[in-house]
Amino acid sequence: MQRHIKLTAFGAVALLALAACSSHGPSGTTSSGAGSSTPVSPAASSPSTGGAGSFGTLGEVCGPGQAKGSTDTGVTDTSIQVATIADVGWSVAPGLLQPIFDGADAFVDWCNAAGGINGRKLQLDKRDSAYSNYLPQVKTSCTKDLALVGSMGILDDTGVDAWQACGLLNFTAATVGSKAATAKLMYPMTPIPADQQTIGGFHLFFDQHPDWAAAVGSLYANGAAGDREQHTYNEAITNIGGKVVYTAEYTQTTSNWTPYVQAMKKAGVKFLFLNDTANVTAGIEQAMATLNWYPEIQISPSQLYDETTLQLAGKTIKNYYTYIPTTPFEAAAQVPAVQQYLDLLQKYAPKAKKTFFGATAFSAWLLFAEAVKSCGSNVTRTCISDYVATQKEWTGGGLQGPIDPAANKASQCFIIMKVESDKFTQAYPSELGKYDCDPKNAPTVNP
Repeated sequence: MQRHIKLTAFGAVALLALAACSSHGPSGTTSSGAGSSTPVSPAASSPSTGGAGSFGTLGEVCGPGQAKGSTDTGVTDTSIQVATIADVGWSVAPGLLQPIFDGADAFVDWCNAAGGINGRKLQLDKRDSAYSNYLPQVKTSCTKDLALVGSMGILDDTGVDAWQACGLLNFTAATVGSKAATAKLMYPMTPIPADQQTIGGFHLFFDQHPDWAAAVGSLYANGAAGDREQHTYNEAITNIGGKVVYTAEYTQTTSNWTPYVQAMKKAGVKFLFLNDTANVTAGIEQAMATLNWYPEIQISPSQLYDETTLQLAGKTIKNYYTYIPTTPFEAAAQVPAVQQYLDLLQKYAPKAKKTFFGATAFSAWLLFAEAVKSCGSNVTRTCISDYVATQKEWTGGGLQGPIDPAANKASQCFIIMKVESDKFTQAYPSELGKYDCDPKNAPTVNP
């Protein structure tokens, strides 16, 4: 692939544009390196050599202990009731969020096998919001669970008032709605506050190909979330020098993609941003193949980093990339936390697919567990919130690029993956498992 080779080869030039990146310390956090042009690497820190409940660079996360007391909702002498909510039964994207549940199963079973958190075992409630049932599931958790962990719902805005009113903590794999993005008690592993948007790696393509920057197309799902994303993504693209010449929304029932592709071609689109799902990508790629026309490049957010994308679209996909804020599974040999995560999936959720959502959900469980552990016997929602407020650089032990949970700032660290017929390949930075941490990856936008 000539275009792929060109992207990785121009690293020496692109490095000059990189902003402050970081290197990992022994605790799994990062230390700032202002002015550094070296991409950050989660593999830079030593793997944990602890016991059964140790993970990545974090050290011991779960293990036995003497914690006691019914200190808050869902907490007893011996157990902690926790829930995860996901649109697993969403008919439009079947299986898209199943990894949320799979990650929860893997973490809870692993943690309990190691002794729980300070001796208290986790009891898991898996609640299927099935797209339209998010609010009722939140209300149920308000009275039964200490927290929501590793959750994600497309209509997460509908639950904000409820969880804030009851004090329910929400450690999410990702947020969708604009209200949820800045809500109190929300701790996302992929923060996207209302005044930022993530377009990891776009600046690299724009710098190398000004003609691509001058001919950007974008496609979004309709609805409230899609309206917000169309506004913020298009503005973010413009803010780093792109010009949007075509933009459109599709509906949940769209099946004929030919008119969209014809319109893109007519508009002269060279750089296409697709905020979609694997089944939508498959339909669009088939239409492009039939019409024998593809943009010079296509790129999607992290939800396309999913084995399903290869299964559904692999035969027709072309010129396609996805940008991810997590360490690629392909870097398992370089990053101990990734290999450990894959081993835990294989042991405790053997049917689970390797997806971006699974990795961020597991990272959310790790942050929650670290917070609970810090509280000792006195596990309360307030104590947990106070702990998160001290976490400025979280990497999930090496599972993801650094984020700032305390400030809810969007990550500037991303990896560009090439989507090929049967595999994902890291395209940039050239060293597997390292991140590009340029501020242009998360520009400021108007809410």
